[in-house]
Amino acid sequence: MRKTLIVAKHEFLATVKTKGFIISLILPLLILLPVIFMSGHIPQIASETPESIGFVDETGILQPDGDFIEFGDIEDAEGSLLNGEINSFFTVPRNYLETGRVFLYSTGGVFSAPPTRSIRAFLIDNLLHESDMSETLRDRVKDPADMKSISLNKKGEAEEKNPVRFFVPYVIAILMMLSIMTTSGYLMQGIVAEKENRTVEILLSTLSSNELLTGKITGFGSAGLLQISVWICSGVLVAASTSFAPLFQEIQVSMILILAIPYFILGYLLFAASMACVAAPASTVKDAQQGAMIFTMLGILPMMLLGIIVKAPDSIVARVLTYVPYTSPVTALMRISLVEVPVYELAASLLILIISVVVMIRLSARIFRNAILMYGKKIRIRDILGYLKG
Repeated sequence: MRKTLIVAKHEFLATVKTKGFIISLILPLLILLPVIFMSGHIPQIASETPESIGFVDETGILQPDGDFIEFGDIEDAEGSLLNGEINSFFTVPRNYLETGRVFLYSTGGVFSAPPTRSIRAFLIDNLLHESDMSETLRDRVKDPADMKSISLNKKGEAEEKNPVRFFVPYVIAILMMLSIMTTSGYLMQGIVAEKENRTVEILLSTLSSNELLTGKITGFGSAGLLQISVWICSGVLVAASTSFAPLFQEIQVSMILILAIPYFILGYLLFAASMACVAAPASTVKDAQQGAMIFTMLGILPMMLLGIIVKAPDSIVARVLTYVPYTSPVTALMRISLVEVPVYELAASLLILIISVVVMIRLSARIFRNAILMYGKKIRIRDILGYLKG
């Protein structure tokens, strides 16, 4: 055990000191700090820009109101737009009542967001004033519905939907899988690098292959846990420092946060053991990466089928992915945010994942022990089967 902890400590410190790992910790903060800054200053910036909208009415039914300024012709409106007096203007042709066509002019380019919603509300308000409707009816036509989406669980209990409640699990699942793949990739590269420079021969002269493999998995796993913890804390910092804070305050510690821990640990152990199976018989990092491609594809499969999972979280595809060990961590967390997943499905998913981890660790230990000192050979299925037989 002491030798295993020494290896784990060495791998952890060696990993967290690398430039790539440090950048992965700092980069989210560098990206999120401008978001925090802009969140507090966007209202001020927006208030400094002109919000007036001009219009040229050839029908004679529109009346200036508030930020809507009427111009006699298009030339006057264009001059005010180019001088920065208004941010956009629209023209209403004579046949507007028959065609409903309106022409909108702005200087923002293709990626700008012209105020179409405000213009529609302005047109509706003027058209309603031309009719003999009551004021209450006019207000209801302008704002026909203030909808609040409520979902019913399997017990028939009503729950008001919070968009953040569905957004947070996706972010946690993506960060978790990204950390798992990155950390297990470090493990694979470390094993192959020590094999290439023959360092592993020196290590195996002082400790067993099982101690070496266990220490590496523990050390890299600790680095991955540190990585995802920093990412989540950065996200909480942004949530508490921006205008989205009230939405996040409604979220309490729920099953998504409780299950994220065992799914991360088990998922990492599974992918780490799988990467070790590929890295041990590989002679170069390139060969190991080619062999690890199948595990990478399985890991990102839930992201590729995200549309199916979101639209039908109780479908056969979503349930099967919940039971498949390599896809269960991400799929289970996504489904929890969408529907009430039965406890037996989550229990079965975790049980299958635990069994898979135990089996894969034993297989990887046997392959690691028999193949780590093999050099100059390409990875072949029959060779791996031979390593398993000893």
